[in-house]
Amino acid sequence: MLRKNIFLTGFMGTGKSTVAIALADQMNKKFVDMDSLIEKKEGKPITDIFNDEGEFYFRKVEREILIEIMKRNDLVIATGGGSLLDDENYQLARKNSTIILLYANPEVIFNRLKDESSRPLLSEENKLDRIMSLMKQRKEKYNRFEHCVDTSNLTVAQVVDEILKIYRRKYNEDNTPEI
Repeated sequence: MLRKNIFLTGFMGTGKSTVAIALADQMNKKFVDMDSLIEKKEGKPITDIFNDEGEFYFRKVEREILIEIMKRNDLVIATGGGSLLDDENYQLARKNSTIILLYANPEVIFNRLKDESSRPLLSEENKLDRIMSLMKQRKEKYNRFEHCVDTSNLTVAQVVDEILKIYRRKYNEDNTPEI
């Protein structure tokens, strides 16, 4: 397998972390969870960072973590849902990496997240409306990702298989030698 990094991005509840763990195992790469690194660096949960410092501060720390990650190769990285919506973060992640957008329909996301209270952007009463609103706001940015996998009706193993197909196709077409 190539030593290129793979970023899994997309809306919350699309399976980024779960799929990234399985993909890293399948590809013999190291798994990295950006939100976990942020929590470790800041010494508190994402929700507390949002509440105490605000989203602007959180995004600043997120970029610092991304810069550190990009110094390494052979990783499968699960991003926070908004990480690669930022143009500078997107450009950073594209270097030496493949970005895969995981997506699902709003109802599936709602069903996956309805009992969670740790999502700062879903703290409103009507979570389904908030999910649909956020997805609509992010649609243009999500459309720029070349590689996408709909996780709505797939198992984790099926999503991993789809990502492997994309990864192999991309680097065979580029004639990039395997390392």
